[in-house]
Amino acid sequence: MHCLIVSPIPSHPQFQGNSARIHRMGRCLQALGYRVHFLYYPLEGLDPQQREDMSADWDYFYSLPCDLPTGGQMSQEDHYGIDDWYDPRVGDLAAELHRRWNYRLVLVNYVWFSGVLEALPDEVFKVVDTHDVFGDRHLRSIEAGMPPEWFYTTVEEDLRGLRRANLVVAIQDQERDHYRALGLPRVETVGFITPQRQAAPRPRPRIAVGYLASSNPWNVNGFEKLVDALAAHPDLGTQADFLLAGPICGKIAQHRLGPFRPLGMVDRVDDFYAQVDIALNPMLGGTGLKIKTVEALSFGTGVLSTVDGFTGIASPHPEHHCPTLESLAARLAGLLAEGGAAVEALQRNSREVFTEYQALQIRALNALFKPET
Repeated sequence: MHCLIVSPIPSHPQFQGNSARIHRMGRCLQALGYRVHFLYYPLEGLDPQQREDMSADWDYFYSLPCDLPTGGQMSQEDHYGIDDWYDPRVGDLAAELHRRWNYRLVLVNYVWFSGVLEALPDEVFKVVDTHDVFGDRHLRSIEAGMPPEWFYTTVEEDLRGLRRANLVVAIQDQERDHYRALGLPRVETVGFITPQRQAAPRPRPRIAVGYLASSNPWNVNGFEKLVDALAAHPDLGTQADFLLAGPICGKIAQHRLGPFRPLGMVDRVDDFYAQVDIALNPMLGGTGLKIKTVEALSFGTGVLSTVDGFTGIASPHPEHHCPTLESLAARLAGLLAEGGAAVEALQRNSREVFTEYQALQIRALNALFKPET
C-alpha cells in the first residue's frame, strides 16, 4: 500500500514547525501501514546530510533540481497567484511515479503546491495539508504592523488551489471552520501528532525559562514585545535563568534580549528542553498551529502562553491563555515567586493537556487515513 507525499519544504531537519509537521505526518502514515514515497522540491535547498536523512526515513525518496527564483515570480500586482511557486515538472514526475506505483493517496503540503494534483488521475485520493491559511495572509501581516513575507494570496486563489483536493486537512479547528464556511466540501482537522517524550533532566540551581523559535517575523515581534513586558518586573533576571534558542537568535539585537541568554541553534530539541522548566510562547496573532507549543508540551515542560500561542489546543488552565503579554509576564513573576510547587503544578497541567490533545488528533488521523481491513 503506497502513498506519495509531495513537499516544497524538507522533512529534515526539524528545526522549524513546518518541517516537524511534514515529518510527523509522514511517520504517522507509515505507522498506519503505508509505504511512504517522499517527493521533495528543494525550494529551501538540499544538502548531502538532508538527502541522507530523508532517504533513511522514507521508504522511497525523490527530488529534482529547483528551477524557480527565490520567492517565486509574483504574477499579480500585490499578491501571488496560487501557482507562482509551483514547478510543473513536479507534476510530471508525480504522474510518472503514480503510473509505476499506483498510489492509494497523494498528500501535498501547502495549497500553493496543489498544482501537482492536477497532473494525477481522478481515481487518486488527493489531499492538501494546508499548514496555514494563505488567503489574505498579507493583509493580516499589514494589520499587525509587519511587512508581508513568504507566500500570500487572495481568498479566491486559496480556494482555487484547495478545490483540487478530495480532502483538505486543516491543522486546527478554527481554520477548518473557516474553510467550511467558504463552501469547501470536505475539510477535517488533524493537528500535530508527536510522541510524549522526556528530556533527560540536568541539575540546575534555579528555575530556567526558555523560548525556542524560528526567525519568522511573528516570532520576532512577539519576543520583542515580551521583553518589553518583562521590563516591568526587573527582578526576574535574578530569580531565574532565561534562555533563547533557535534561528530567532540571529534576528534579535543584543540590546533587545532583555534577561535572555541566546544559545543559537541547538542540535536537538531535546537538548533545549532538558535545560528548561517553563517554556514561553509570546505569539501575538498569526495563523496555523504553534507547533513549538505542542513540542514543549510533549516534553512535560510547563508552558506559559498567550491566547494566540495556544490556538487549536484545548486547555482549562489560565496559564495557557494569557490575554496579553503583560499578563503573561505577571503570571511568570508569580510562578517564580511561588517557587517549585507552582512550577510543578504547571508542568503537571501541561502534561494532562498534551495527553488529551494527542488522543484527539490520533482519533482524527485514524478516521481519515487508516486503511479498511
